[in-house]
Amino acid sequence: MNNFIQYIKDSFEELSTNMTWISREEAQKSTVVVAVFTIVFALAVAFIDKVFQSSLDKFFNLF
Repeated sequence: MNNFIQYIKDSFEELSTNMTWISREEAQKSTVVVAVFTIVFALAVAFIDKVFQSSLDKFFNLF
């Protein structure tokens, strides 16, 4: 159990002293880019789904 506790302590120390973090502004810009891309991609998938759904409905209504 002591090894696990030491591992956690060492991990937190490494995160606070040895890591290079991006600036807050850069993180916010990246978050906005990811959010916009996610929304655009979701809308594109919804549009394609709607096209396939209507196409298949028309196809199956022929029979």
